[in-house]
Amino acid sequence: MKSIRRRLTLTFLAAIGLLGIGAGAAIYLSYRAGLMAGFENELQTLCRQVRTVGSMGGGGGGGPRRGGPWRRFDPVAMEELGDGVYWQVRLDDEDAAVRSDNLPDELPWPADGEAQVVVLADGTRVMAAGHRFGMGRGSFMQVTVARPLDEVERKLQRLLGILLVSGAGLMVLTGFGVRLVVGAGLAPLRRIAGEVERIDVSSLDERFDQQGLPEELRPITARLNDLMERMDHSFARERRFSADLAHEMRTPLAETKTIAETALKWPEEGGPEAWGEVVASSERMERVVHAMLQLARIERERPDGEAGSFPLRPLVDELWSDHAATAAARRVTFECQITKDAVLQGDRSWWSHLLGNLLGNAAEYADEGGCVTVSAGGGETLVAVRNPASDLDEVQVGKLFDRFWRADGARGESDHCGLGLSLARACAEAMGCRLEAELIGDAELEIRVVRE
Repeated sequence: MKSIRRRLTLTFLAAIGLLGIGAGAAIYLSYRAGLMAGFENELQTLCRQVRTVGSMGGGGGGGPRRGGPWRRFDPVAMEELGDGVYWQVRLDDEDAAVRSDNLPDELPWPADGEAQVVVLADGTRVMAAGHRFGMGRGSFMQVTVARPLDEVERKLQRLLGILLVSGAGLMVLTGFGVRLVVGAGLAPLRRIAGEVERIDVSSLDERFDQQGLPEELRPITARLNDLMERMDHSFARERRFSADLAHEMRTPLAETKTIAETALKWPEEGGPEAWGEVVASSERMERVVHAMLQLARIERERPDGEAGSFPLRPLVDELWSDHAATAAARRVTFECQITKDAVLQGDRSWWSHLLGNLLGNAAEYADEGGCVTVSAGGGETLVAVRNPASDLDEVQVGKLFDRFWRADGARGESDHCGLGLSLARACAEAMGCRLEAELIGDAELEIRVVRE
C-alpha cells in the first residue's frame, strides 16, 4: 500500500471500528447482565409466592404436611402468578413433586438462591430459579419456578439491531470524517509535492515557502531549500565553467586556425616558426584538457582512508624542486620553516597534488625577488604557504580558487590555464580539509590548509 492517505484512513477506521466493537460489546453485555439479574430477581419473588400459596394448604388440609399430596392450590392465588409461569414443588427429599399444568416435564432443582437456563421438551428456553424454605419440625419445601426468556431475547435482539445499525452508520460517517481530516492533514504535503513537480533548471533559484507549514515538515523543507541552494550554486558554477572553458579554448583554437589558413593561402610564408606556434597552441589546449581531467578525477575519487602518516618536510622539499627553475628565473627564494620531525596524516599522493599546486602558484605569481615561505601551522592549520603579492587586493583574493581565473586576465599569453588553485581546493575538500586565502598586511598572500 503506497498511499499515505489510504493507509492513515484505513488505520483510523480500523482503530475506531475496534473501539466501537468494544463499546458495543460492553453495552450489550451490561444490558444483558441487567436484564438477567432483574429476571432472576422476579423468579425469586415468584418462588416466595409459590411457597405462600403452598403454605395456605391444599384440599382443606390446613397446611403442608409430610407425605401429603400437593395437587390443589387456591385458584385465586395461582392466577396472581400469571399464565407464563412454570413451577414445581416438593416436600423434604421426596421424589414426588407437584407442578403446574403447563409444565411439559420436570424442571431441575437449582441450589438455593441460584438460577439456570433450561430448554423444555417443547423447545422453550426458560430460566429456572430454586429456593428452599424451612417448614418447621425439620421439614422443608423446595420450590422451582421458571419463565420463558422470549421477552429478554426480544429486548436483546432489539438492542443488538440498534447497535449494529448505529455502528454501521457511525462507521460511514466516521469514514467521511477521517478522509476529510486526513486530507486536510496531508494538504501541506500535496503543496510541497506540487512545488517539487514545478522545479526545473530555470527555477533553481526558487525556495520552498515554509509559511503555514506544520512543525514536522519544516525540517524537510529546510533541507530541500539547502539542496536547492547547493544545486543552484552547482549549476551556476558549471555554467561559468563551460563559459570559461570555451573562452580558454577559443584563443588557442583561433590561433591554430589562423596559422593553418595562412599556410594554405600562402604556403611560402609557412615554416618552422608557424608550426612552432601551432605546437605551442596545441600544448596550451593539452594543458587545459589535462587539468580538467585531473580536476574531474579528484572530484570523483576519494583518497585512501586507511593511509598512514608521512614526514612533511621531505615532501615539501621534493615538490619545490619541481618549481625551482621557474622560481630562479624570477629571482624567487624559498624558505621551509617545517621541522624535520613534522608529519602529516593521510594519502601522500593526494597531499603531493595539493601542495604541488600551491607551491607552483607561489613560484609563478610571487613578486619578483620575493621569498616563498612554507610552515606547519598550529591548531586547525596544517600547512601554510606565504609569498609576497603586491598586485592582489581583497576582491581578487576571494576569486583565487575560481576555475580559469587569473589576476592579469590575459588568457591568451599565459602558459597557465588558471586551474592550479582549483585543483588544490578539490584535493583539500576530498581529504576533509579546506583552503583559506588571506592578505597579510598589504603585500603578502597566505594560503592555509585547514582541517574541517
